[in-house]
Amino acid sequence: MGDVITVAEQHYCYGLGRLVLRVIEVGRRERHSDGIWLHLRGIELGTPGGPRQRRVLVRLAALHVRPAGRAAEPGIPKPHVPIRPTWNCAGCGQEWPCPNRRRRLLIEYAHDRLSLTFHLGLHLAEAAVDLPDLSAKRLHARFLGWTRPRRS
Repeated sequence: MGDVITVAEQHYCYGLGRLVLRVIEVGRRERHSDGIWLHLRGIELGTPGGPRQRRVLVRLAALHVRPAGRAAEPGIPKPHVPIRPTWNCAGCGQEWPCPNRRRRLLIEYAHDRLSLTFHLGLHLAEAAVDLPDLSAKRLHARFLGWTRPRRS
């Protein structure tokens, strides 16, 4: 998350030429006859029309993987976003949504709890596929249970 990758045309799908992408989401892996491929979402850099968001499928063997825990750039913290398929936070390593992300979501959706619930419900549905061993009760508590205002 946050890393800028450069991938040659033969190592990614859905485009032409060299790809320069700042990664904002790491998706699922797929095994194909020519190796393992990884779904990524990011901001494409260096395009004539300026940066734009896009999704790509990248050959895993073409990526340089940094050791865990190392920041993408010195002095820049990693964002509190989920890493799939584990659904741990890229910023702090806790279960996502982590306390930091929960705080930020509550501020961002302070006047629209319904949209917050819908947003997290979509993540819950994706996590249910990636984490089949977690019970529905545990998934609900993790993704939605904390969004209700506390009663005193």
